[in-house]
Amino acid sequence: MTGKELGKFLYDNGVYDTYQFIQNTRKTITTACFCKDTILSLIKRMENEHKSWQENLFVVLNQQENPVKTISITPNGMPSYELSVCDVPITAPFLLDKLTKDFFQYVRNAFDCMAQAANTACLATKAKKINTVDFGQMKKVFTQQTYSQMFSSISAWFTTIANSDKFHYIEAFNNRTKHTCDVYLKMSMALLSDKNEISINPFLHREQYQKQDVASFLMAVYDFVSSCYVDFLSILKQEISKQAFVENRYHKICIFQQKLKDSPDSGFSMPYIVGTTDIANMPEAIQVLLLVERSDKIYAKNCPFDTIYIKGPNGDFDYIGKYITSDSFGDDTLVHYRTYSKVPHNSNDIPLCFQAMEDPKQKGIFYHANMFMDINTISDDDDFIKRTQLTF
Repeated sequence: MTGKELGKFLYDNGVYDTYQFIQNTRKTITTACFCKDTILSLIKRMENEHKSWQENLFVVLNQQENPVKTISITPNGMPSYELSVCDVPITAPFLLDKLTKDFFQYVRNAFDCMAQAANTACLATKAKKINTVDFGQMKKVFTQQTYSQMFSSISAWFTTIANSDKFHYIEAFNNRTKHTCDVYLKMSMALLSDKNEISINPFLHREQYQKQDVASFLMAVYDFVSSCYVDFLSILKQEISKQAFVENRYHKICIFQQKLKDSPDSGFSMPYIVGTTDIANMPEAIQVLLLVERSDKIYAKNCPFDTIYIKGPNGDFDYIGKYITSDSFGDDTLVHYRTYSKVPHNSNDIPLCFQAMEDPKQKGIFYHANMFMDINTISDDDDFIKRTQLTF
């Protein structure tokens, strides 16, 4: 499934906010792959430099005519393994050490990214707050009785990974290096043989972890996370198709806006949805993420309104209630469904259209034509109407 096909699938099933987390998982695993490949290249570079140094030793020895041949090896005469990154001089051992830690960090991050995707894709309107989600937390959620029965495949996926030796190692390595102390690499290059060793030293973090050859172990760990990701996508598609908690989600907003030449204080805009029934039977909460599909591409935008009114059937000024939110998405590139709670209109209160007119967040605020909103403009100012019809 291509990225475009995946986006369309998520859009059709009402969980498009999951797309960003799957894309981030792909990016994270790709970055881990870059670290792995660079590490393997560095090891090869060090081995080749060391082999050239050894060969030069034997050339010097063979050039001596005495029956007893001697050579002096000093630290200054050893291979330096120097290189540069963007003209910054470093050594291969330094970069090898750094990239090994980066690799394990990105691999561990990939599992948290998949946990975010599972949260929004399966739980949808019941999803946990983003800043509380990680692999361990979602493993607990999906192994609860209710969700383990409803989403048995994703529950089994979390359990299988959490019990695997490689995941234990990945998590232990990261926790040890982040919160306690470094896990050092052993880099041993033989003077006169080819018995070189570049390995991760053994370490103790709640349990004992054994020494690992860097090259072979990183390849095995990368294969592990890649396989987990492939399985995850297959299982997630099955679970998403159940559409368990996607009701009462809205993806487009209507706007009524008014601007009169001789009454500037009466200018306002009013975001609303059309009521499908009387206010008592409208859902207690809705979720809104503005989405549009155009030319095989999905566009998404966080809903900017804190209040959304509910329009009744009796004309432009018939509003029967409103939804309000305390959710804030801040200045961020993350898209997410904002949750709004229902507030029925009390007949003793001023009409909702006048409430909107006095709302400082909407008073004097107007909108151009755009793909996310259906806009109805009332004005005696032809120039203003023309400006609002210009696509933004």
